[in-house]
Amino acid sequence: MKKVLIMLSLVIFAACSKQDKKNIVMPVDKEMQQDNAKEYIDIFISDDNIYTKNNKGEDRLSILLFGADGCSACAAMTKSLTEKGSLSNFVKENYLPYYINISRKESWNINGKTLSLSELKEKFMIRGTPVTAIMYGDKILLIYPGYITQNRMLGIMEFFLDKSLYSLDKNIISEKLKEYYKEKYIKQ
Repeated sequence: MKKVLIMLSLVIFAACSKQDKKNIVMPVDKEMQQDNAKEYIDIFISDDNIYTKNNKGEDRLSILLFGADGCSACAAMTKSLTEKGSLSNFVKENYLPYYINISRKESWNINGKTLSLSELKEKFMIRGTPVTAIMYGDKILLIYPGYITQNRMLGIMEFFLDKSLYSLDKNIISEKLKEYYKEKYIKQ
């Protein structure tokens, strides 16, 4: 009898784990958070194809913001980053900005290479959302997990305008960024 119950439990578990994520009904408050996030993504490109190069094939600075359905921190961060003002204009002028909702797709194309959701999570060390990545061409310069205030984000993006950083190791970049925070009195 125990074996039958165990087998039945395994079958039910397997069937539930294979459900199509698009058919999962979310509670009303999470739907509202998702709708709020949509309102503020206007400066971000929301696309399955992510290119960190310009039309001439030259490397560009890119900011990738990884979010998910029902993520209140993602909604708050996108709202903060895209409010009319200096940060919104700064992003548009200096970066290729992408918003990637990891709840909605199973694969993405980054510079012509298709990555599955698990490969994307591994490449960008996504354990939860939001996660922000700064890239120059194919090189990942920074991965920042968690919420970033508008002031800190502006500091990070100004910091990466220095092209001498692009050839450095991630650890050296990280140390230089910490020094930059201290110099500019940038707090969380």
